[in-house]
Amino acid sequence: MYTQNTMKKNWYVTVGAAAALAATVGMGTAMAGTLDTTWKEATLPQVKAMLEKDTGKVSGDTVTYSGKTVHVVAAAVLPGFPFPSFEVHDKKNPTLEIPAGATVDVTFINTNKGFGHSFDITKKGPPYAVMPVIDPIVAGTGFSPVPKDGKFGYTDFTWHPTAGTYYYVCQIPGHAATGMFG
Repeated sequence: MYTQNTMKKNWYVTVGAAAALAATVGMGTAMAGTLDTTWKEATLPQVKAMLEKDTGKVSGDTVTYSGKTVHVVAAAVLPGFPFPSFEVHDKKNPTLEIPAGATVDVTFINTNKGFGHSFDITKKGPPYAVMPVIDPIVAGTGFSPVPKDGKFGYTDFTWHPTAGTYYYVCQIPGHAATGMFG
């Protein structure tokens, strides 16, 4: 007999297995670029202060940056935003317009207490497979730890892009395929 409790128990086993698989299999693809990140912890007030440091200006579903150095602050799944998604400057998965030749300082915050996430940059556009092999990753974070104990994980990296179109994606299996990209 397959009861609702059995289904719930199996769902948790599946989610746990998917997270373990992502950490094991996905790490190789997320780490394809030069990733030198150290994950730190922050409280909710610290996260809110970090979000305020984004230097972009919003117009519709686009965040436009100016200057020789820009600061992008992206968060995974803030309260009020659908799972899975990124939030930049109070917008879900916005287009980011960055001047050619700018240095891009990125802060990525994982506020989702149930999953790790990544914020990785690639030239490969959608659609993305459920088990993504996104190659090459030109910059990014690799997989974040799952937040715990009332703290959130964050990291910073600097990127020096050449002119072109890039996509930011989460490489946890299923996340980019269901809309966690921009």
